[in-house]
Amino acid sequence: MERKRIFNILLGFSYLLFSILQESLFAQKNELKTINVDGIKVEQLGCVKITGPTTATVFQFNDGRIVLGKGKNVKWSYDHGNTWVDGPSGPQDRNTVELLTKEIISVGRSAKEKKNGKYIFKLQRSIDNWKTVNQETAIFDIPNASFTTTGGGDNIDGFIFHHGILQLKDGTLIGTMYGNYEGDNVLCDGYPPELNQRKYRTIVIFSKDNGYTWGNPVLVAYDKMLGRGIPDDYPLLGKSIPEKSVSETAVVPAITQEGFREADIVQAKNGDLLCMMRSGGRNGGSVNLFPTPLYCSRSIDNGKSWSPPEQIADRGVCPNAVTLNNGIIVCTYSRPGNWLIFSDDNGNTWKGAFQFGDTGDYNFLTEVKKNVIQVYHEVKEGKNKIVYGTFFKISK
Repeated sequence: MERKRIFNILLGFSYLLFSILQESLFAQKNELKTINVDGIKVEQLGCVKITGPTTATVFQFNDGRIVLGKGKNVKWSYDHGNTWVDGPSGPQDRNTVELLTKEIISVGRSAKEKKNGKYIFKLQRSIDNWKTVNQETAIFDIPNASFTTTGGGDNIDGFIFHHGILQLKDGTLIGTMYGNYEGDNVLCDGYPPELNQRKYRTIVIFSKDNGYTWGNPVLVAYDKMLGRGIPDDYPLLGKSIPEKSVSETAVVPAITQEGFREADIVQAKNGDLLCMMRSGGRNGGSVNLFPTPLYCSRSIDNGKSWSPPEQIADRGVCPNAVTLNNGIIVCTYSRPGNWLIFSDDNGNTWKGAFQFGDTGDYNFLTEVKKNVIQVYHEVKEGKNKIVYGTFFKISK
């Protein structure tokens, strides 16, 4: 009898363990799930397998059309991401925006040449809702810019326009870039010095003529962050540390592997601009290099100045964010795993970091209906990559 009782206990424990593992696996395979996060309800509504595109790069037109992928490997959706069909090539770069003038522009990732101290980027422009596309160039004026060494070892002239672009109410375009200025010589932590990969700084840059010329760069983040301050009971106060130094927080040296890069920019409901940035992420294999937090800086003056970056998640490459109709901001990021995180107070605080996949590739998202997002992430099946689009309804 004693053996039977022990056996039943072990069997019950096994069932419990199996159910926990099964629930975890279901989350990875996009099974239906509802999560409540401190006043935010996250409902997983289903998932669509999108074959053809090998990258999760996505753009949503103002009329609701969505194009996924790059080059000829693209799919189009005309029904909020539920079904996908073949179609013409879409915008070739992540820095794509539909302007107040109804024009659509797509700006290249890196400069094609340098002329008279300025950087020339390729530019696609459509004035007929992407029926026809003109190939143009944009001029970027970034004084004292150096070259940027990428993770793949390439040296790029000037700064990189990775992703993150929007238009302000007055028509001004603002975009995020990362790279180095002359004199930046601090190397990325934990990387072989012979790579000469220097810690990156993130800047924003502006255009007032619908993307033809860009300039007036403003620093968002480089080597400082918002960290802990000095408490009022610190033993050295009034001795080696002046008593006026008491503060809850302080601007301190930033904790990063790579500096700040791959930023996205989004406008909160109250008008503030938020800039989410990667600080590392080359983890995996036999060595884990931590920490690589996800950071966020804020501007209350349309990008003219920025707050010290704050850590909002414990990891994160290529953050991509959207402000929903109900004001909740959703940000997706990855590596390791695919994640969502939420803010319901205009980006002042973030909560509910939720893992929905287990890859390390980049994620992107769109608001396909009011307060419903579709998150796109790449999954390797056999030798090929495909993209999954998972729906989440986000409500207060």
